[in-house]
Amino acid sequence: RIDIALQGGGAHGAFTWGVLDRLLDDERIEIVGISGTSAGAMNAVALAQGLAGGGPQVARQLLEGFWTKVSDAARM
Repeated sequence: RIDIALQGGGAHGAFTWGVLDRLLDDERIEIVGISGTSAGAMNAVALAQGLAGGGPQVARQLLEGFWTKVSDAARM
Protein backbone atom coordinates (compact mmCIF):
# COMPACT_ATOMS: atom_id res chain seq x y z
CA ARG A 1 0.00 0.00 0.00
CA ILE A 2 1.49 3.32 -1.07
CA ASP A 3 0.61 6.98 -1.34
CA ILE A 4 2.11 8.90 -4.25
CA ALA A 5 2.81 12.58 -4.92
CA LEU A 6 3.22 13.47 -8.60
CA GLN A 7 5.32 16.43 -9.71
CA GLY A 8 4.49 18.87 -12.46
CA GLY A 9 6.44 20.12 -15.43
CA GLY A 10 5.45 18.96 -18.95
CA ALA A 11 8.09 16.36 -19.78
CA HIS A 12 8.20 15.21 -16.16
CA GLY A 13 4.54 14.31 -16.50
CA ALA A 14 5.24 12.08 -19.48
CA PHE A 15 8.11 10.41 -17.62
CA THR A 16 5.84 9.93 -14.60
CA TRP A 17 3.31 8.18 -16.84
CA GLY A 18 5.97 5.54 -17.54
CA VAL A 19 6.67 5.09 -13.85
CA LEU A 20 2.96 4.82 -13.07
CA ASP A 21 2.54 2.26 -15.83
CA ARG A 22 5.16 0.05 -14.17
CA LEU A 23 3.63 0.51 -10.70
CA LEU A 24 0.18 -0.38 -12.01
CA ASP A 25 1.58 -3.52 -13.62
CA ASP A 26 2.90 -4.78 -10.26
CA GLU A 27 0.12 -6.65 -8.46
CA ARG A 28 1.96 -6.32 -5.13
CA ILE A 29 1.44 -2.54 -5.13
CA GLU A 30 -1.83 -0.93 -4.07
CA ILE A 31 -2.04 2.83 -4.58
CA VAL A 32 -4.22 4.23 -1.79
CA GLY A 33 -3.49 7.97 -1.93
CA ILE A 34 -2.71 10.29 -4.85
CA SER A 35 -1.75 13.96 -5.08
CA GLY A 36 -0.25 16.01 -7.87
CA THR A 37 0.45 19.44 -9.25
CA SER A 38 0.39 20.69 -12.86
CA ALA A 39 1.18 17.72 -15.15
CA GLY A 40 1.24 15.57 -12.03
CA ALA A 41 -2.35 16.58 -11.32
CA MET A 42 -3.35 15.48 -14.82
CA ASN A 43 -1.73 12.10 -14.18
CA ALA A 44 -3.40 11.95 -10.76
CA VAL A 45 -6.86 12.54 -12.25
CA ALA A 46 -6.44 9.87 -14.94
CA LEU A 47 -4.99 7.47 -12.37
CA ALA A 48 -7.75 8.04 -9.81
CA GLN A 49 -10.50 7.81 -12.42
CA GLY A 50 -9.10 4.58 -13.79
CA LEU A 51 -8.60 2.98 -10.39
CA ALA A 52 -12.12 3.94 -9.30
CA GLY A 53 -13.66 2.92 -12.60
CA GLY A 54 -12.16 -0.49 -13.12
CA GLY A 55 -8.77 -0.94 -11.51
CA PRO A 56 -5.14 -0.79 -12.55
CA GLN A 57 -5.64 -1.87 -16.17
CA VAL A 58 -8.27 0.81 -16.75
CA ALA A 59 -5.94 3.37 -15.16
CA ARG A 60 -3.14 2.29 -17.51
CA GLN A 61 -5.45 2.69 -20.51
CA LEU A 62 -6.59 6.16 -19.43
CA LEU A 63 -3.02 7.34 -18.84
CA GLU A 64 -1.90 6.03 -22.22
CA GLY A 65 -4.87 7.67 -23.93
CA PHE A 66 -4.22 11.01 -22.23
CA TRP A 67 -0.51 11.15 -23.09
CA THR A 68 -1.13 9.94 -26.65
CA LYS A 69 -3.57 12.85 -27.13
CA VAL A 70 -1.07 15.30 -25.62
CA SER A 71 1.60 14.02 -27.99
CA ASP A 72 -0.72 14.21 -31.00
CA ALA A 73 -1.75 17.78 -30.12
CA ALA A 74 1.90 18.84 -29.87
CA ARG A 75 2.46 17.76 -33.48
CA MET A 76 -0.20 20.15 -34.82
